[in-house]
Amino acid sequence: MMAGGLALLTAGCGGIAPPPMAPPDPATLATLDRFVSNDCNPVAASALTGIGIPASDIRGANYGIYRDEFRDIIVRWDAWVYLHSQPGAVVVTMDEDCRPIQIYAREGATLPGRR
Repeated sequence: MMAGGLALLTAGCGGIAPPPMAPPDPATLATLDRFVSNDCNPVAASALTGIGIPASDIRGANYGIYRDEFRDIIVRWDAWVYLHSQPGAVVVTMDEDCRPIQIYAREGATLPGRR
């Protein structure tokens, strides 16, 4: 039963592509560091830089943490980044080692170049 559930869970992730990455803009990294201290900030800044979100548009940030309830270890991070230019948030999802998984918009936000 557990193996089937795991296969179903991972099968749903097959179409997810990592976000476009770029060297992190130092201003974007400094802005994230000002709002929240997290080892994944450089990767989140790289993803934000990669999709063209400037530091000047960031009005806040925080992290969602996902843990494996059986082993009590972190298995995923979501960096929620709030922008001046729009409602909602841009979310950068990373694995337990801060490797990028995806980037998407929530609660009325849109990614640059998309509607």
